[in-house]
Amino acid sequence: MNTRKNKIFPIIITLIIISIVTYLFMNIKQPYIECSKTTTYDKNVKIIEKVKTTLDSNKISELKVVKKIVLPDELTDDKHIKSIKLALKDAYQYLGKKAKISEEGNSIIVSIDINKNETVILSDISVVYNDDVELKIASNTKSSDVISLKIDDNYKEGDLITRFRNYGYSCK
Repeated sequence: MNTRKNKIFPIIITLIIISIVTYLFMNIKQPYIECSKTTTYDKNVKIIEKVKTTLDSNKISELKVVKKIVLPDELTDDKHIKSIKLALKDAYQYLGKKAKISEEGNSIIVSIDINKNETVILSDISVVYNDDVELKIASNTKSSDVISLKIDDNYKEGDLITRFRNYGYSCK
């Protein structure tokens, strides 16, 4: 009878430890980095870019990007809106349905949600004003002016934050 009591205590302790480890494993949050950048161009056109990068074992596992083009009142007519939306649609067609383009007031918003092996180019939109608004979108991932990120890219949290800051982003 005494042997049976001696076996119950280690079993209870083992179950408690397994429960604690399982709870901790289920509630561990993957580190993520949130960065943003605002650039103002001629005629007070602003581009606000927000990026949320989730890291799992020092690899990018998910990217959420929102690019917001804020237009001044004098550039919100249908001609300008349609032109900008068409340029954005052409530029992000390689992402298919993962890039959604919408309008909100004086803004055109591109929302990108990546969790598979696609490349996203950041800091790729600029605006030039020569008698009319012209949107320039960089498509070269090797350009020194842009950041290109891909799912499964290897980054430690600090290295990725440094890379963003080197391109003018502020990170939380």
